[in-house]
Amino acid sequence: MTTPQALAVLDELAAAVMAADPSDASSIEQVAKLLAQLRTHPLAQDAAGLIDRCSAQLEALSEAEGDEAQSALDQICSNVSEIQRCLEAAQAAEKAAGASSPLVDPALMREFADGARTSLDEAETEILAAEQGDEEALGMLCRRIHTLKGESGVLGLSASATVCHAVEEVLQRTPGADWADRLLRACDWLRSAAIDAAEGRPEPSATTILHYLAKQAPPPAPAAEAALAIPAAEIRIAAPSTPAVEATCQQPRVERDEETIALFAEFLHESEDGLGRVDQVLMNVEREGADPEAVNLLFRIFHTIKGVAGALEVQQVTSLAHATESMLNRVREGKLELRGPVVDLVFDSTEMAASMMRKVRRGIETGTEFELTEGLQGLLDRLEAARQGAPVAESQPDPLPGMRLGEILSMPPLDVPSAVIDEALKAQKVTGRRLGEELIAQGAVKPKQVAQALRAQNAVVDPSTGAQGHRLQETIKVDLARVDSLVEMIGELVIVETMVAHAPEVVSLTSPRVQNYLSQLSKITRDLQDVGMRMRMVPVRGVFQKMARMARDLGKKADKQVQLITSGEGTEMDRSMVEQVGDPLVHMIRNSLDHGLEPAEDRLRVGKPAMGTVRLSAFHEGGSIVIEVADDGRGLDRETIARKALSKGLISDPDKLTDAEVYNLIFAPGFSTAAQVTEISGRGVGMDVVKRNVEKMRGRVLISTKRGEGTTFKIVLPLTLAIIDGMLVRCGEERYILPTLSIIESIQPDASMLVSFASKGELVNVRGEILPLMRLDRLFVVAGAQQDPTRGLVVIVESLGKKLGLLVDEVITQQQVVIKSLGTGLANIRFVSGAAILSDGRVGLILNMAEIGGLAGLDEVGRPKERATREQFSQVCAP
Repeated sequence: MTTPQALAVLDELAAAVMAADPSDASSIEQVAKLLAQLRTHPLAQDAAGLIDRCSAQLEALSEAEGDEAQSALDQICSNVSEIQRCLEAAQAAEKAAGASSPLVDPALMREFADGARTSLDEAETEILAAEQGDEEALGMLCRRIHTLKGESGVLGLSASATVCHAVEEVLQRTPGADWADRLLRACDWLRSAAIDAAEGRPEPSATTILHYLAKQAPPPAPAAEAALAIPAAEIRIAAPSTPAVEATCQQPRVERDEETIALFAEFLHESEDGLGRVDQVLMNVEREGADPEAVNLLFRIFHTIKGVAGALEVQQVTSLAHATESMLNRVREGKLELRGPVVDLVFDSTEMAASMMRKVRRGIETGTEFELTEGLQGLLDRLEAARQGAPVAESQPDPLPGMRLGEILSMPPLDVPSAVIDEALKAQKVTGRRLGEELIAQGAVKPKQVAQALRAQNAVVDPSTGAQGHRLQETIKVDLARVDSLVEMIGELVIVETMVAHAPEVVSLTSPRVQNYLSQLSKITRDLQDVGMRMRMVPVRGVFQKMARMARDLGKKADKQVQLITSGEGTEMDRSMVEQVGDPLVHMIRNSLDHGLEPAEDRLRVGKPAMGTVRLSAFHEGGSIVIEVADDGRGLDRETIARKALSKGLISDPDKLTDAEVYNLIFAPGFSTAAQVTEISGRGVGMDVVKRNVEKMRGRVLISTKRGEGTTFKIVLPLTLAIIDGMLVRCGEERYILPTLSIIESIQPDASMLVSFASKGELVNVRGEILPLMRLDRLFVVAGAQQDPTRGLVVIVESLGKKLGLLVDEVITQQQVVIKSLGTGLANIRFVSGAAILSDGRVGLILNMAEIGGLAGLDEVGRPKERATREQFSQVCAP
């Protein structure tokens, strides 16, 4: 029997004990059989006494009756928990000593995990459909779980196979009130187990989830069984000698219903995941320095923990998260620097919050009140002092020139053994993690200690020598990285091919054979480019499936009747965009559920059905990808938004703003219509995230709403972030690229088509339609441009539903160009979305038509109200 098999037998034993009935001889016989199997494994030698004690208690159980029999069964439960602890400790020691080796190719395990996660996403959708009575979805779900069970068994993932088998048994039962909840919790456990398998970790214990699935009725309220609703990590039956049971004896018991337990389960899972991300971000800050995105991510994590902890009335966690969030807000405002001592403060907050989470879990486990954490007030005082700008005690270690991280960690005061570091270096080759991350995963050091070691290392190492963007590449699956590399090389090939074809030496050649070869080369490179783009296109189905689960859970929490209707799941878009669009969709759907949809009684009062509807759809429109989130709720209140914006100084006269301009104010950073900042909401973080993330993808968000009838948010995105079809135009000596999708036509106006008004500026009459005329030379301060519109060209473009004319000197050509970033220094220029290398080696700016379209209002002399300075563009426009 292998170690995983022994642990699987132990899981079965724990489930059998929990389900055992003293009056059922067959259930007692099953427990005895599993004890005998477990005794044969070498790892069980350390627990031999406990196994013997269980066997003796089992024999006594056959003669006991009533309360005496139940007491004996409880003692067996406690001893099984202790056996579990012993075997896991023995397994950890065996692994550290190098006694075990992987039996499955890590690449094969990662491939299995990737497929399992995709399959479980599909399973969640089928569970939700089956909950509504869809028999076909139920059949597909059964086949999917059966396949997953077989794959798990082949790879030696016994616990996963056992859980899949238990799920199959649940699927054979008549669906009950919490039938879907049980299956969704099982999917969560299986997904977590797949991730562990991919990263080379042992399977988590399945005792809790197996017991939860085995119950045909909802788990009762007592803590011993209420704890079974928590899937985030294993919660064992506490042995009589453990601190958890001692705490139970000393503290009054607290009754918590199933719904409360489920809320705590999700809170613990999300919070522990968030705190792990905090550690990763802080270590990255130590390596590469802080940036606004890192600060905002830290702020949002603590903001989320604070909100949920406040809703669950976990006061200590709420206070700590609120104090940390407030300090990070000062960092966001630029009034505090995220470095050395402040980073240590955030680490201290994370460590204490993790300790609090363990106590919350123990309280749920034992059915008692949550233990208080000592030292909280001292940390709160330090956080408040830092927030107010008081000097923070510096904990900067001495610089250690020329030393590697492993050498620094092996020195006092950490003294990490060299053998442990060597083992972590070997594990790196399998996991792909950094050394510090690997040591943290093994429990050899704490994240704060790694960060301080990095600080000592970076004190003498120039951060600019680090490889920018390497961390992101490490998190991408190998196959996708190869595709990215291929697409990038194809883009460079297109640029070089264009430069060669337009080189003066080649253009002067008149040989038909050369021209034919150049045409073939152009066709092949374009075909390659199309193939590369298609390789990166994936359907949005995976993201939509996650939204369905989230909408269901949020509806239950908010006590609202909600249905999420999806369409267009097969619509394809660039994979990198699919990954990025998930976060905006989460915030938009939460916004629709929390603030858009009314409670059932309010809906009935105004003649609406009690069940609210949120529609999530994706489709192609005009060469772009459109994702819509529409609800049939109360709609946006113009007056409330305008009044709040006026009080914050965002606007001066709301009467001069259109409805669309007022509604767009909800995307302003920190904007919220809440009367005050509470522990649950009010900081205005969500919609700001939506706008920033969509703009990063060169997209835009449109809002349409009708008071009392609902709101529709429309995200418009390009098909890909790598290339663009554009029209190359000249203005003076500069070259600009206009996205082809925005162009309607180009005309050469005569004098009768030009109109000028003092209040409206220059206008052009195109077949009876009066359009604003914008001069690119005035927008970008370009010298030498044609000033007479009748001698130039007017390109009619459309953006944000508005048409306008752009005056240029000439249209050079239409072509596909590879988009290049302008870099961080020029990332915030409003009217430019990127650049491209042209055939003559010069750089052409790609115009952001969404921003330019917003400048339809001109000043009294016909100039745009906003101009970019030439100095900002000189770096990228030079020949």
